[in-house]
Amino acid sequence: MASTLVVNVLDLLRRAGAEKRVDVVAAARQFDFADSRIDDNADVEVAIELESSSTGIVAHGAARVGWTSVCRRCLRPVAGTVAAEIDEVFSREVPKHRRESDESVVAADAEPLIGDQIDFTLPVREAVLLAVPDAPLCRDDCPGLCPHCGADRATTTCSCVTFVRDERWAALDALRGTLDDAVE
Repeated sequence: MASTLVVNVLDLLRRAGAEKRVDVVAAARQFDFADSRIDDNADVEVAIELESSSTGIVAHGAARVGWTSVCRRCLRPVAGTVAAEIDEVFSREVPKHRRESDESVVAADAEPLIGDQIDFTLPVREAVLLAVPDAPLCRDDCPGLCPHCGADRATTTCSCVTFVRDERWAALDALRGTLDDAVE
């Protein structure tokens, strides 16, 4: 079975400035994410604009997929959708090294264009894995769990003392009351 992310670019390579749009919905298992945050049965929506240049193909687009994880502070389930940006350059003439004075259109990090097809499976996989948050929050002001008793501070209050006094400052703390009166 041929992958839906393999795009024939022969028509683009024939004329500089030619454009092509690729819109695909593929199953996440096709990308082999191997990441528990992304469900293998989820759909990955890919939209990529291709434009040919005199030296290759420039691809700009995005991939959208849902993810699930846990809040890094309170351990509640968190879910969202990530839109991963895809920016790639494919060239038949990949330079071995680039000099500072080289004004070539070919980027030093261009991917080699082999044959007349581009497989976007790996670029989409990499972009999505980098865009999915590693340590998400359920909300920006999540108070988290109490480090002493483990109570969820968002739903309950605990009587634990959270202020920890640094004993190295004890001598200065003793002077606090006497110095305030002397300064005025």
